[in-house]
Formats: sequence, C-alpha cells, structure tokens
Amino acid sequence: MSERLIKAIDEVKHLPEITLGSIVDRIGDEALLIVSLISILPFMQPIPIPGLSTLLGLVVLLQGLGMVFLGKPLLTQRMKDLRLSNEKLNMIYRAAVKFNKFTSKISTLKHPKINSRGVHIICGLTITLSAAFLSLPLPIPFSNFIPALCIFFICAGLLEGDLILVIFGHMIAASAVWMAGVSFQLIAEKFQLWF
Repeated sequence: MSERLIKAIDEVKHLPEITLGSIVDRIGDEALLIVSLISILPFMQPIPIPGLSTLLGLVVLLQGLGMVFLGKPLLTQRMKDLRLSNEKLNMIYRAAVKFNKFTSKISTLKHPKINSRGVHIICGLTITLSAAFLSLPLPIPFSNFIPALCIFFICAGLLEGDLILVIFGHMIAASAVWMAGVSFQLIAEKFQLWF
C-alpha cells in the first residue's frame, strides 16, 4: 500500500459502485504488490488460519505468477467484480496510510535497479513459492506467519524501491525452505527407524 493506493481510493470513492477492478486499474503495475499485501494481512500473527490461508494464498500465488509472466496483476473476473462497501474502503484507506508511514520509516536503501524486469521475475518466483506454502492448510504455529512475512518484505521492498527489504524477504524464504528440508529429512529418518 503506497501513495498510489491512497490516490486511487481518493479517485474512486465518489463512484456509485466501487469494485476491486476499478481500484486495480487506477493503481497500475503496483496493484499486484498491493493485492498481495492486503491478502497476507490476516497472517501477520503466529496463529494459523487454515480455511482462509488456502483462499488468500491462492490470490497471492496468482499475483506472483502475474509478476513473473505478465508484469501486471493476475485477477479473475470474479475478483475484479468484487464490490467494496464504503466501510471496507475506509478500512483499506486507513491501513494504506499507516503502512505508508511504517514503510517510509523502515526503508533504508533506495536502489534504482530494483524495478528491473529480472528482479521482478526473481521476486515473483519467491512470492509464488511462499504463497504456495501459505496456502497449505497446516495446523502448525508459524506455518502461515513465515511465508506471509517473506511476502510482506518483498512487496514492501519493491513498493519502496528498497534493496535491503527485498533481500531480507528472500533470506526469510531461503531459511524457511532450509528448515522444511531439514524437518523432512528428520521425519524420513525417524520413519525408517520405526519400520
């Protein structure tokens, strides 16, 4: 959620019917990052939300694929036609203002090459992988929080043009993959000992 989201909401709030598609059209290319950030907000806490994680994880996964292959948001027609009430729009607006203040405080290293196509493809692949992990209905603490945190830092870094935030998001993803690999190996070894 950046200044462009705030501006887009200001532009559409006078319309008789406000849809997600109308906001996305006004934001442009950054919309996939903003849709991803809005989708992971419920998971920025350690308690897993199994039913919701599958649905919102798939939304973020689509945005990751959109970043890799299209360079723009990937939304189904049903997602575009989703109507937003004034109450929900005001809630998103307030969250965008808070997020904008927060990211401007943590943003440290602006780098002009962060918005290159190659960086977006790498970030899109990491977002897709993290979203796939997020969408798994695992009843394990932090199973939603860690991929959501990875997606948060990558999206915030791309929105702010901050290289450090993007690298930090990739480090979280790499450590999560490493932990999953070690856990799988330990479980496989214990399973072989039992049989």
